[in-house]
Amino acid sequence: MLSAEQIGQNYKTFRETITKFFPTRIANLNAMYDEFDLDARLMTAPASSVEHYHNAFPGGYVDHVLRVVDFSIKEYKYWKADGLMVDNFTLEELVFAAFHHDLGKIGLPGEGLVSYVINESEWHRKNQGKMYMHNSDVPFALVPDISLFLLQHFGITYTWQEFLAIRTHDGLYDEANKAYFFSKSLDTRPKTNINQILHVADYKAARFEFERWALKSGKFNFWNGEKVQPAKKILQETFKADNAKQAFDKAFGELVK
Repeated sequence: MLSAEQIGQNYKTFRETITKFFPTRIANLNAMYDEFDLDARLMTAPASSVEHYHNAFPGGYVDHVLRVVDFSIKEYKYWKADGLMVDNFTLEELVFAAFHHDLGKIGLPGEGLVSYVINESEWHRKNQGKMYMHNSDVPFALVPDISLFLLQHFGITYTWQEFLAIRTHDGLYDEANKAYFFSKSLDTRPKTNINQILHVADYKAARFEFERWALKSGKFNFWNGEKVQPAKKILQETFKADNAKQAFDKAFGELVK
């Protein structure tokens, strides 16, 4: 899905984001990402294991993270414009959480401890889209928990807002988050919107990436209001661009300006 040039440019932007948004945490963040650079795992990591999930290809992780950061900033502006509470957290906190929400998908420090390994079964890749497998050498833990562990392991401090957003960014897709999103008690209702914004941004990014895959692969059928049509037939009428971002901007540009 991405050329070597695109992967390289995305990674350059990824590392530049650290300097731009996290000036007081640059040293420890660079130390962590430098370690993950030793086996090129960060640059080439996928964002998921199955092609119809999202970004299950080399470079997919960085591509996804950059999109979540972009969408989080846009969502922040939408919520602020609509009069919702965004004054009790900073933009740096939101971007930090967006930047590290899926950090656990990189794996653990140490040789060979990547989260995803290439699926050697051609049948499963071709017929089920299972492009990667979870590495059995990496102990099981939920992605947000590994993300927070890695930040702590490398001495990277984070605020309560950042912790909450990273831990609960999957929203109600994770049963463990129900207590944070469903509350009948006034005392336990969310006192911040940072995790809500990040969840929306992450969902939109994953959906965008799914639709990009659907458009190019033709393996998914969309409903056009009258009948189901293959992705390529219905979407190519709407998206006249090869580049997925251009397609998104064409369809939704008025909403994101």
